[in-house]
Amino acid sequence: MMLTVVIPSYKRPQELANCLAGIDAQERRPDEVIVVCREEDAGTLEFVEQWEGAPAGYIKRHVQVSKPGVIHAMQTGVEHASGDIVAFIDDDAVPWKDWARRLLDYYRDPEVGGVGGRDMITGRDQTIKKPVVGRVTWYGKLIGNHDQGYGGPREVDVLKGVNMSFRTPLVKFPAFMKGKGAQVHFEVFLCLRIRRLGYKLIYDPQLRVDHYPATRHDIDQRNAIVRDAVANASFNLSVALLHGLPAYRRPARIAYGVLVGDRRMPGVARMLYGAAKGDRAVMQTFLPSMKGQLEGVLFYLRHADTDADAPSRQQLQLKEGQRT
Repeated sequence: MMLTVVIPSYKRPQELANCLAGIDAQERRPDEVIVVCREEDAGTLEFVEQWEGAPAGYIKRHVQVSKPGVIHAMQTGVEHASGDIVAFIDDDAVPWKDWARRLLDYYRDPEVGGVGGRDMITGRDQTIKKPVVGRVTWYGKLIGNHDQGYGGPREVDVLKGVNMSFRTPLVKFPAFMKGKGAQVHFEVFLCLRIRRLGYKLIYDPQLRVDHYPATRHDIDQRNAIVRDAVANASFNLSVALLHGLPAYRRPARIAYGVLVGDRRMPGVARMLYGAAKGDRAVMQTFLPSMKGQLEGVLFYLRHADTDADAPSRQQLQLKEGQRT
């Protein structure tokens, strides 16, 4: 199998250089690496042009895009990919030496549609271990914990964008996600769609990248509350789950999101609890969370008859061919 690695990058040339150094150090190098960068990002463009000129034993290329947002960048990378498998890694992450070899091993099983692993976030306590990773509960709560998973490989519902891979023909990014940068929760839609096609998604905590969270050049900031960013993330998650969950589970997801929620996207109960505890962050995010969730529900109801839930003919043919 041929492996293509797609790296979207914007105004982080030094982090990108570290990421590519990790690619060069792989035990099993990828067959192709595509860096997707913005036309106005002169620093990154200058770096990748120099990078392309240095021999590395694999195909190097960069693709320029004019439209903002990580989804457009990743989709453009997929459209230029030659590999049977396409892997995505953030430009502020560095893969461990066995990363490419380990993820490719899983694709020997034709039932596997995607593989991802752990991102070791710098500055975070690495002794904390979470047994449940990448799952959506029956009532629609998303459990991440990809950076704190442990134990053996297991099937999951959702992989994390910083460290994930898929069979290339299965990749279909949503066009409706809000935001102009990180577009948080895009991977929820992508992964649940592949799961609905009947494929397995595998999380292996030994499939690791070192993650050095860098500055985001959009409103979605890691350590600050921006109301529009909260509303965007709430919208994205709501629509992704409503499209991806079976029909009988969707009412429970709506009720959970609005009535309960979580700390980052609080519902009524979470807001009341936060108010009683004096948690200003929860109180500040409640209204934008409600706004995003309600807009998400309305968007889903207007577009529920689209093909977002259904496999394409090409994907069904691919699946049938792999199993015979």
